[in-house]
Amino acid sequence: MFKQQKKMTVMDFTGIYENESFYKHKNIEWLDLHELQGVYGYCSQEARKTIEDKIKYLSPEGIHFIDSGNFHYVSEFWLEKIKQDFVLVVFDHHSDMVKPMFSDILSCGSWILNSLENNRYLKKVILIGIDEKQVALIPKHPGKVLYLKDDDLENLDVWKKIDDLLHHYPLYISIDKDVLSKRVVETDWDQGSMQLIEFKILLAYLFKNSHTIGIDICGECANEVSLLKEIKTDDLLNEKIISFLKEEGK
Repeated sequence: MFKQQKKMTVMDFTGIYENESFYKHKNIEWLDLHELQGVYGYCSQEARKTIEDKIKYLSPEGIHFIDSGNFHYVSEFWLEKIKQDFVLVVFDHHSDMVKPMFSDILSCGSWILNSLENNRYLKKVILIGIDEKQVALIPKHPGKVLYLKDDDLENLDVWKKIDDLLHHYPLYISIDKDVLSKRVVETDWDQGSMQLIEFKILLAYLFKNSHTIGIDICGECANEVSLLKEIKTDDLLNEKIISFLKEEGK
């Protein structure tokens, strides 16, 4: 089950959310991060401290919109707020478990690995919709990572293991819209082939079989005038996701 809090968090790094309206007429916490340096793809120590300070008094519960996939590392900051054993479920076309060139640098491509190594409450990671080529990039963490490939979402052996986890731990769900087909939405990364109906079915299954602590969503396209059509599609999809979560939370 997922109980949506009254207040939703919108973390605006690029200004794209100013061109969207899905959050209007809702009770939101708006975080303006336009002027922050050292955040695009990688997060500097200074930027990390600033972001953590801004969400210091916010709960990991509820829905958090965190801009494009280049800021997916922000999920780690929300995970650090959870003080009970939990499982992380990530809808993403990429592993986000690539060791960074410099060990002290947090990036959108390394945040899951970083969380696995440093968050004592994180018991398992489930990757859904990962590209087959990305599987080889997952470091060896025996028993810590389960994955469903983009072309094998119905893998029964993996689902049996997931089912067991769902009955033992609450979830935190992190969604990168690049897991979806370009027919559904356009992001600024290469994308998977998941259709919206598949996405909803999988989410509904997770909600039904476990308690979901919170959800974050990234994958907005670039904030450029030439991409107004794509931005509108992003906006409409965000609204659909919120409506779906509201219905599932009843």
